[in-house]
Amino acid sequence: IIMIIGGLVLTFTSGAGWRREEPAVAFTAGNLVRLHVVAHSNREADQRVKLQVRDRILKETEKLLVVEDREAALAVLAANQENLARAAEDELRKAGFNYGAAVELGEFEFPERAYEFGVLPAGKYQAIRVVLGAGGGQNWWCVLFPPVCHLSMAESTGGGDGSPEQVKLRWKAWEDFN
Repeated sequence: IIMIIGGLVLTFTSGAGWRREEPAVAFTAGNLVRLHVVAHSNREADQRVKLQVRDRILKETEKLLVVEDREAALAVLAANQENLARAAEDELRKAGFNYGAAVELGEFEFPERAYEFGVLPAGKYQAIRVVLGAGGGQNWWCVLFPPVCHLSMAESTGGGDGSPEQVKLRWKAWEDFN
């Protein structure tokens, strides 16, 4: 009896009995922006500096991408494209490299990629691409908007103060009930 009552409470408090909404797809090619960093070559030093440039670009974009939708994110990235190129080149110079960096904003082909949140199918996605030097090396990519890259980097480095980031779990039915 308790299980039946509990099931009824969950059913009615979740709103399932009152409204029919189509589930929203969290990530599609139409609602995200990817970051793609391409190394100069596959030499160990070029691959290492690629990750340094990636970190710098993520640091710069974290401050910029406090926006609500993809169109706003693309507009912010376009307005800051030159600044991002200078930031990438600054990292290259700090590391002692004499080749440059090009930052391109557009639609690019990506292979299928598995992330913590699921799999993005192969296809064309809006992206900001950072090409280091000749761009002939292995590359790195992630979802820049919504800020999955930033969340992934925060998880891998902890909460910034050395402690692991805390995750707060919520109960959707209880939130709808209140």
